[in-house]
Amino acid sequence: MRLLAFLLACNDPEPVLRAVEAPASVEEVAERRAAAELRATPANIDATYEKPAGVYIDARHLGGRSYRSARAEVEQQLGAVIEEREVQGGAKEVVFERGTLRLAGDTIQMVDVPLPEPLRRTEALGVLGFPPATGEYQSLSLEFRLLNTWGFRRIRLYRTARGSEEIARVEAWRFSDGDG
Repeated sequence: MRLLAFLLACNDPEPVLRAVEAPASVEEVAERRAAAELRATPANIDATYEKPAGVYIDARHLGGRSYRSARAEVEQQLGAVIEEREVQGGAKEVVFERGTLRLAGDTIQMVDVPLPEPLRRTEALGVLGFPPATGEYQSLSLEFRLLNTWGFRRIRLYRTARGSEEIARVEAWRFSDGDG
């Protein structure tokens, strides 16, 4: 105990001060905050978005977005609206020429895309804006699944036939009905 008291007594009694920047004015802080919020608004993010080369439909970008604010982008990628229908739980499905969206309120909950031609898993993910996945798949007889990946609750890659390695359709769920 005496040793501890001795060691504490040997410490330098003068505190060391480090240089501190002068605080920003209230106006400067408010301007910085407003600029950051403006950069992060969905309208601004959508305005700067460009679909990457080689991507057929950017399901990764569309999932979780506001349908109302992304409507022009959705129609550009998926084509014209063919049908709208109410589904279980008060959600709405909107069928387009090249795919289907499920909406929970105004949010795109699910993107379902039939591929223009059968592709292997990595290629199928790539044409939908996802990076390749390695070794994380659940393999079922008619589909492959990825769970909780890239901000999506579930990604289902439907095989062309039982046991086939080729994918005909991909269904990407940003969140499930219970996740809301």
